Amino acid sequence: MKWFFLFFEMIELREQKERFYASVLPARPNEWEVDEVFEQLAGLPGELREVLLSQVGIIWPVSHSLCFAYLTEGMSALRLFSAELIPEWVRQILGVYEKKGLVGAREFTADIDKNFLGPMRGEAGVGLTEVSSILLPYIRGVSGLHLHFDSAVTPGTDTRTIYLPEYIDQFPERDKNVLLYKVLVSLQWGQLASGIYKELAADMGCGGRDPLKLFPDRKLAGDLLAALQFRKVYVFLAAELPGLIRQGRALCIQLIQKITPQISGERCSALQDFLLQPIAGQNVNRLQATGWGTSSLDLLPEVYADFWKLGGSYQLGPAGLLLGELDFPRAGKAIRLRRKEEKQQFVAMFADFLGAKKKKRPDSVNQEGNMAASLANVLTLLQQASAPDRAGEKQQILLDNDGMQIPEALVALAKNIMSDFGSLPQAYVQAAAGIAGGGFHSRESEASLETTPVPFSTNKTYSYDEWDFRRGGYRADWCTLEEKSLSPVRSGFVAATLGKYGSSLKKLRRQFEMLRTTDRVVRRQREGDDIDLDALIEALGDYRAGFIPSDRLFTRLLRDERNITAMFLVDMSSSTEGWVSVALKETLVLLAEALEMVGDRYGIYGFSGMRRSRSELFHIKHPEEPYGSVVQQRIAAIAPKDYTRMGPPIRHLTKKLLESQGKIRLLIVVSDGKPEDYDDYKGQYAIEDTRKALLEAKGVGVHPFCITIDKSAHEYLAHMFGRRNYIFVNDVNSLPVKMVHMYRLLTS
Repeated sequence: MKWFFLFFEMIELREQKERFYASVLPARPNEWEVDEVFEQLAGLPGELREVLLSQVGIIWPVSHSLCFAYLTEGMSALRLFSAELIPEWVRQILGVYEKKGLVGAREFTADIDKNFLGPMRGEAGVGLTEVSSILLPYIRGVSGLHLHFDSAVTPGTDTRTIYLPEYIDQFPERDKNVLLYKVLVSLQWGQLASGIYKELAADMGCGGRDPLKLFPDRKLAGDLLAALQFRKVYVFLAAELPGLIRQGRALCIQLIQKITPQISGERCSALQDFLLQPIAGQNVNRLQATGWGTSSLDLLPEVYADFWKLGGSYQLGPAGLLLGELDFPRAGKAIRLRRKEEKQQFVAMFADFLGAKKKKRPDSVNQEGNMAASLANVLTLLQQASAPDRAGEKQQILLDNDGMQIPEALVALAKNIMSDFGSLPQAYVQAAAGIAGGGFHSRESEASLETTPVPFSTNKTYSYDEWDFRRGGYRADWCTLEEKSLSPVRSGFVAATLGKYGSSLKKLRRQFEMLRTTDRVVRRQREGDDIDLDALIEALGDYRAGFIPSDRLFTRLLRDERNITAMFLVDMSSSTEGWVSVALKETLVLLAEALEMVGDRYGIYGFSGMRRSRSELFHIKHPEEPYGSVVQQRIAAIAPKDYTRMGPPIRHLTKKLLESQGKIRLLIVVSDGKPEDYDDYKGQYAIEDTRKALLEAKGVGVHPFCITIDKSAHEYLAHMFGRRNYIFVNDVNSLPVKMVHMYRLLTS
């Protein structure tokens, strides 16, 4: 009987090994590695082996080595917890892998009790990976900056990334450790807001002055500079985030009290008192009065002299978490890189705007003097819009004589640059004017361009999560999307299209002219469709009080306003080659011509790419960009490229729509097939990620819709977009006119 069970066990093990090979196809792992793992798994019951092997399909596409490490550690895991927790364990392993790589994931699996079971038991320690999904949206929201997290022993920042400890267990309660993370990340935001890095970082990053080298005890000077910054930032946070400071006050006191003396306690006690003053409310009025205007560097010599006289030494211990590390060289590199990117973006965007202005009114920029006056006018408006007292305002900024709207993106960028430098650097403006065809002084502009070449490419990259339905979670920052501008090409395509659809276009324009309005209720009218109850009640009150009541007692329905922003996302994958690509371009020409009549804000973008590291979004027209010859030339330049990874461009345009002013926000996808990429982004995985991206869009008020010519669309589009949110066009030649009609129906 014993031999029978052993024989049955061998057959089952061989079948499981065959299923393993089938689940990792088309890969063919080394047999000796597989045999070694299955020799270890042979000690487990067959049903537990089955549980472990059920996760192979989730881990193998991410990392082959990680998959083998998971199977090896899986035996130990099943001795510590039940099989029902294996999927959650795998989800956390993959989360660590995506943030820290293979080494970090192996370290995580090596200590299952501490890293996996400990937090589940409610033990105090908290890891950065656990709280980053909560803290990252929080700090981006309160700061308005697109910050990132990374791990380091001591908290700090380089102005782009906030560095935090990988693990915190300072307090016996888990909630307090989570709160400490929140306090630390807020303190680092306060460091950015104080301007200390702008004050010194760029110089030190270039090998400039080091403010600490003037002091005999460099460590003491560094600690006191950090202490001065802590005091300033704490008062700032008490005003900006009073709820957080009320919660975190006791934690800060406990950490400061852990500063320990060495030899003598004078300097230690003085430092504790110095740090506790703003927490206890002492000298707060003095701190508030000095505010951001008084630099900590100016105060440092006096404070250093006072502490230098005191005896003894100290160990910061956990209080070092509050003070953090002021790494000026590291911040200097990040600041120089950001300034370079912002200069390139500003020069390109401002040059585009001046070029559009020149085409609209050539007489205003033909002469050098006119160009200078025109630039001065634009710059004045930019500086007014970027003023600190207008922060947070969203408004249309129009040139008085031209009626042209300055793009919101240009205003926002100018605001960032002015916040950094105090004004728009003249070199930036001259470079843009030089590209656009003139400057304040032509020779100066040419010299600026010669000494500081500005690349025409201003591509920006973004990271986006990707939904993995197999593990029910996101792959954090999994895809890199690059936003590019499609280079215009001179072609007769647009003219030919307008000629081809001339009669249809006239009809479409008339139909779209009728869509220029939307319902709006006007109150307190003498005549109308309904009674204005508020006005009626006021009139009755006036009548009883002996006053003559108003006769404006009605509401009237007006149709005189339309507030729609639409984004068109066009498939530029290789499968659109030939007549499909021509039909898509004709569609965009007719749409643009029709939408110009109705006045809706609209943007056009193409998408393609290859693998998760190269998802591409091609700018054809921004919503605030005028429709003209440049946009027409970009439409003519649309051509088939690579694959169809839909998730990243959908998420990116959703973010753009949220930044728009439209009351109704539409995302219209035009594609010839299902989502698919060169890597494992295909089949159900690709469909589920695209569906998740669309659900995210719907969740924030964006209305997605799809127009496709794929005959098998019904098999998957209903699942992705919803049954009433897509349309199949069986005749590609009818696509241009049908799509314009469909937009009219969607927005009427």
